[in-house]
Amino acid sequence: MKGDRRMTIRELLARVDTIRPNAYTDGEKIAMLNTIEGRIYTDILEQAEGFDKEFLPFREGEEERELMVPVPFTDVYLYYLAAMIDFYNGDSGRYNDTMVLFNQAWEDYAAHYRERHKPKQVNLNGMIPHGRRWRWCSISMTMRAR
Repeated sequence: MKGDRRMTIRELLARVDTIRPNAYTDGEKIAMLNTIEGRIYTDILEQAEGFDKEFLPFREGEEERELMVPVPFTDVYLYYLAAMIDFYNGDSGRYNDTMVLFNQAWEDYAAHYRERHKPKQVNLNGMIPHGRRWRWCSISMTMRAR
């Protein structure tokens, strides 16, 4: 949405390093960031009608570039990077705890975005509406009113 404050890569990396001190380079953390930003594009943003931006992976030297998810939903990035640091450090207990926080942040942002954007119309080849639910049908079947 226009006017939303967006966090920069530099701000995110500083927050991650504060809450989860680590020995990973900015380049390694930016690679982790590309994974979650790419998923945000494909799983959330591209599902909305009218969204036409292309995901361009982040690179070192672009630390002033803004992230797509606006404040106050930027914890999705923070928890993802913290969880990946835990994972790569072999700390499965901490990883699992942080992933719970990440999953909640993901769901909060996804719900916020979907409430404000119309879903993209798709060809549901093989699906027909059935009340408030969808049901699969074979294309060769004839449709009957229920």
